Amino acid sequence: MREMFEGVDGVRLEQDAYTPDFMERFWRIGAEGFWKLERMQSYDEGDFPSWQAFRRGEWEESLKLIEELRPEYEEYFGKIERSGIGHHRVRIVERPVTPYIQWELNVLHVKHGYGERVTVLDAERVAPREEGEPLPELCVLGSEAVYVIDYTPEGVPDGATRYDRPDVVARARDFVRELYAQGEDLATYFPREIAPLAAPAV
Repeated sequence: MREMFEGVDGVRLEQDAYTPDFMERFWRIGAEGFWKLERMQSYDEGDFPSWQAFRRGEWEESLKLIEELRPEYEEYFGKIERSGIGHHRVRIVERPVTPYIQWELNVLHVKHGYGERVTVLDAERVAPREEGEPLPELCVLGSEAVYVIDYTPEGVPDGATRYDRPDVVARARDFVRELYAQGEDLATYFPREIAPLAAPAV
């Protein structure tokens, strides 16, 4: 899958440049929408309060803090909907589910209720496409740009490379859309696979 970027000039952005670059484009992408592919099974979420509680082993507190974000998510995804932007995410999940994935899918389940469209795809389904290395972490902003997102070995965000050549953006968008269509909607996946799980050991 990474071959679509071979021989194509991209712009390397350090983390402090990536976020403003992303946001400057996000609100103008329109109907083509936002498409995100998440492949790693654990990330460092910095000072996000629920994640901090999760790391301390305070599972119920982490869930409570997610619930407290409902008004914020309702406002944010309402703004996205009013802007005519479709917001889509494909979450690749390995088995057994990692503690991080269990936590993250609780966050995504709440976001899903306010308009972020999430599908879950078993890692075995994408294994034939990986050829010795995992799929890259991707964010596609409509027809504007695709970012290949980088992380440190500890899962800390480490900037991205932006590609804005139209054919490359279109191929990346079509690829994520294809995986999205193959996945299971979080609305059915979560109550069956995640909600019954005991609190994870951290």
